[in-house]
Amino acid sequence: MKIWQLPEGSDFKHILGISFLAGIGFTMSIFFQIFPLTSQFFINDANLDVLVSSLLAGLIDFIILRDVRRSKKRL
Repeated sequence: MKIWQLPEGSDFKHILGISFLAGIGFTMSIFFQIFPLTSQFFINDANLDVLVSSLLAGLIDFIILRDVRRSKKRL
């Protein structure tokens, strides 16, 4: 449909990498939602969920953007 164009020098992998980077921020918003919880079990579970999902999003983002950087060096 060509509704929009990517900025010059970027491609879909850049957009994908940035979206995983935004996933870290999203999981941090979940962290702030646990403050009203009263049960220690739920608080611990929520903290673990935030930690694991942030690490996973960061790892995926690192892999994607590292691949983008390597492909740029080959050009």
